[in-house]
Amino acid sequence: MRIVLVHGFNVKDGGARTVDRLAPYLEAAGHEVETDEADYGYYNLFKVRMRKHSAVLRIAKALLDADVVISHSNGSNYEFKALKLLAHKDKIYQSVRLSPALNRSTGVPANVSQCTVFHTATDKWVWLSGLLLFHPWGRQGQKGYKGDDPRVRNWPVSDLVKGHSDYFTDENIEFIAGEILLALEH
Repeated sequence: MRIVLVHGFNVKDGGARTVDRLAPYLEAAGHEVETDEADYGYYNLFKVRMRKHSAVLRIAKALLDADVVISHSNGSNYEFKALKLLAHKDKIYQSVRLSPALNRSTGVPANVSQCTVFHTATDKWVWLSGLLLFHPWGRQGQKGYKGDDPRVRNWPVSDLVKGHSDYFTDENIEFIAGEILLALEH
């Protein structure tokens, strides 16, 4: 499978210290991993609100040849929008969201066969994001998806992941990569 990785906002290294750390584990399992095509650069909170269109278009272009998208934080917000843009195509995707900064009720577009939401109760950043008014951000990354779409399933990791980006620590990255691979198989 071809996997595209999408980082969150406030990231100055193109995801090198977050989602891109998954690449070696995914490649070792036989997947082709794209770490650069969906890199939308550094976005602060102003850019997230006001200049999101170019980022979403870049991610949509990166997803044209993908089978799977793995996103973190605001990357899940942009992944959702990019997949919606591609819904008219004859392509079906799998999605994996790590602490998504999305409202709990945000599901997936019609072109997604399965979405796995990794969430941790100790994620204070997505808790705070839920306080923003008129914004798609919410507490999905803290509490999981809440809805009736059977294509979306929750994968709680509170026993291991203690913060918003703790998925990518040296102690957690190998386990999280294994859990992602398991989710993609089932």
